[in-house]
Amino acid sequence: MTEHQETTPSTAKRWTLRGLAVSALVVPLLAGLGGQASAAELTPIAEYLDETIASTSASLVQALAILLGVS
Repeated sequence: MTEHQETTPSTAKRWTLRGLAVSALVVPLLAGLGGQASAAELTPIAEYLDETIASTSASLVQALAILLGVS
């Protein structure tokens, strides 16, 4: 990799989180289509997604407030 192509820790972390999010969506979808998923299996995934979306949303609101100069 050239120095412009090196991944920073934050970039690597983002890709890891994206991979986890995609996995969290695809696995239950495939299981649901196969008729094998139960509510007990899907609950932890739904809770993780809720936490991730809430965290991301809070970060976006904070960033927009900074950009717009609103406190």
